[in-house]
Amino acid sequence: MPTISVVPSRLADEIPVAGAPPGSASDGDHAHRVGVGDCMVVQVDGELDITGLDSFQRALSFAIAGGAPTVVVDLRRTRFLSLRNACALAAAMDDAFDADIETRLLTGRRQIERALEVTGARARAHRTVTRRRREREKAAAQ
Repeated sequence: MPTISVVPSRLADEIPVAGAPPGSASDGDHAHRVGVGDCMVVQVDGELDITGLDSFQRALSFAIAGGAPTVVVDLRRTRFLSLRNACALAAAMDDAFDADIETRLLTGRRQIERALEVTGARARAHRTVTRRRREREKAAAQ
């Protein structure tokens, strides 16, 4: 059974994307800047299989409803991520995006990254609410 925690946090630094060592020359290309505003961090430790699905969905919903402008899902200590849980994460990221909440993913294992790619969760992590707001403003100005 995985340990899932939701922790409010303040991040003033960059959150590195998997594969880019902090401070590396290409760090600017492989990091997402999270402002000094509050964020909610959902951290998963262990194997996230079907038995942890309900807990994971509740944790994601709680984090999204928490009112923070950014939700960070930290899967660096996750040893296994089922496709069903990855799909739940992708759906939660859609909900967050619709609510103008940024989402970021931290991973550390190739197997976890593969589940995120297959289900589309990784692609969703690259969408930004800021870019969408700019597009809306541009369209409204035309």
